[in-house]
Amino acid sequence: MTTRRPLRPEPAWAHARSLVALRASADRAGNPALDPRQAIQEVIHRYCWAFDERRADILAECFTDDAVWQASVMGETRVGPFTGRASVGEWLTRFWAYQRDQRRHLILNFIVEEMDEDSATALAYLLLMGSSHAESRLETTGFYRLGYRREEGVWRIRTFHAGFDSPYWPMEVRDMSPEVRARFGILDPVQPD
Repeated sequence: MTTRRPLRPEPAWAHARSLVALRASADRAGNPALDPRQAIQEVIHRYCWAFDERRADILAECFTDDAVWQASVMGETRVGPFTGRASVGEWLTRFWAYQRDQRRHLILNFIVEEMDEDSATALAYLLLMGSSHAESRLETTGFYRLGYRREEGVWRIRTFHAGFDSPYWPMEVRDMSPEVRARFGILDPVQPD
């Protein structure tokens, strides 16, 4: 009988031990207003914190009701799309059951490509780190292309396209069972971009 080693660190350990307490938007209502560019940048940062600390409530606040989340892995395999806040949230949080490491999404080189009063398009680089067995490693790099919409004065992500430079799964897509493909969000096994 194989004994499973304890997770070191446990995913979302900082939140579980009350070292990080992300506040919902209603709890931040008294915060000073941010410049619009800062406000949209904060949304993607909150997405990263919410995902890494496994806060489904904060994650949901980052998206519009009609949001679309999708990805391309090396331009070879599509992940998603997942449409609607509930579907996006279900996909992202469902993955936590299989993710046994502590993730850290690091956003770099954030730029705003277009912006008007109620919409914006931005790009950012991603470094995705993972820690398990008391060691940290680079999981993948890539980029995010984000479409934002402002609703009732609050910026949210309307379109989220992730581009990953390497797979975040352990085997070739062709060798995956339909269940494993679904776990990683690969809805159609043959889908070059």
